[in-house]
Amino acid sequence: MTELASSPPFIRVAGLRKSFGAQKILQGVDLDICHGETLVLIGPSGEGKSVLLKHIIGLLHPDAGRVELDGVNLCAMSERELLVARRRMGYLFQNAALFASLTVAENVAFPLREAGVHDRGVIAERVHEALELVELAAHKDKMPINLSGGMRKRVGIARAIITRPECILYDEPTAGLDPIVTDVIDHMIQRMQKHFRVTSVVITHDMNSVFRIADRVVMLKNGVVSFNGTPAQLRASPEPEIQNFIAGRSGVIA
Repeated sequence: MTELASSPPFIRVAGLRKSFGAQKILQGVDLDICHGETLVLIGPSGEGKSVLLKHIIGLLHPDAGRVELDGVNLCAMSERELLVARRRMGYLFQNAALFASLTVAENVAFPLREAGVHDRGVIAERVHEALELVELAAHKDKMPINLSGGMRKRVGIARAIITRPECILYDEPTAGLDPIVTDVIDHMIQRMQKHFRVTSVVITHDMNSVFRIADRVVMLKNGVVSFNGTPAQLRASPEPEIQNFIAGRSGVIA
């Protein structure tokens, strides 16, 4: 982590604020994300983790503050410039968000076609490579409805990496999965980082996943960063609120 922290951040979030009507979500988030690290976002539900992720990829525009990608302000980009910037990032939606009318292979190929790749041979080769990495090449002709929840998440990962991005954003990749499948997904995330040397930002509520995959952990609370450190520092934190969160305790005395 020392080497990572000494280099300029790949992604910088500065003073980020976002409200939806009267509901204040982000209230001044400051965060640097280094090249090649796996940063895990934790915190109670409704604290803005997914909202932060959508700002990083440019799907939402902040009320104040900025998000920089390699020193360039995403918030000042035109939609055309944002499209180019987004190609540097892959996104795994919370429910995988596969197209029900497309096969597994067609779902994975979709970002390539959107990026203007039309060579069928190139598309087939890249789809096969992506599905091999998530161990689903044999299921390329299946429809999403015929896949398990874990398999749909793995197809979502394959789709996120098909353009060979520099960064992958994972929105609760293990939500609703059993412990065995969760372990498989965690290893997939680690495999993607090592194979492509990508930067990974992962939202999760699974503390086993946090300690398995994270280089660094950031907790959001009350719209700001309330903890930023290594998994070991998180585990050793003297804050009762953090210890309750790790242990899954409400903190309410019966």
